[in-house]
Amino acid sequence: MKVLIADDERLARERLARLLADVTGVELVGAVADGAALHAVLETSGTEVVLLDVDMPGRTPGEDGVGLGAWLASLAQPPAVIYVTAHPEHALRAFSTHAVDYVLKPVSLERLREALAAAGRVNRVQAAQAGGDERRTLSARQGRSVRVVDVADVVCFEAGEGYVSACLSNDGEVVLDESLTSLEGRLVDFVRVHRGMLVARGRIERLELGADGVHRLFLRGRAQAVEVSRRQLKVVRAVLGL
Repeated sequence: MKVLIADDERLARERLARLLADVTGVELVGAVADGAALHAVLETSGTEVVLLDVDMPGRTPGEDGVGLGAWLASLAQPPAVIYVTAHPEHALRAFSTHAVDYVLKPVSLERLREALAAAGRVNRVQAAQAGGDERRTLSARQGRSVRVVDVADVVCFEAGEGYVSACLSNDGEVVLDESLTSLEGRLVDFVRVHRGMLVARGRIERLELGADGVHRLFLRGRAQAVEVSRRQLKVVRAVLGL
């Protein structure tokens, strides 16, 4: 795997280079400090992954690392992009450029290996160009960290007081920077069961009518049944072919 480091801080570039030396199967093809140098190295290096700082000069005045990420995503054969930054607040904007991961400084060797392993698989822009869905991952905040969540691991999305949580198949839960309406609009394999919840169609095991007159869905990967509103009951039944 050919990796290029792009960070305007010399010490940060040197630290990443030392970490990469301990990752099997990685070849460091360059370490650059701005967008112009990144562009030049890309033309001759065969770069497959770019470790990209958010807060660095781009190719043009006013362009930052996220702008560079958007440009990289527009290339005919885009490299996978892993943002490496000290700024968690830029995660949502960064993931809009189809980044593979978003790693916060100081970077640990374990975290870097995890991000590179993800980049070793087909990145989302390449999947989109092949006719796939380029948005099958979500970014979620965990303290100062940003976690990438695979949509396939999500059992349901639930709206809370000003936030949306993704309930995972391992009984975990993460908070997202995205609305339920936005998720519903782009994830066609989820169905709304009531005003505040979407469930994965493939996770539905059965629909039952309780003695209290309420219909509930039982989901694979979630112990607690989910209530279905009267308004959405017809939609849910259609999904189940009832």
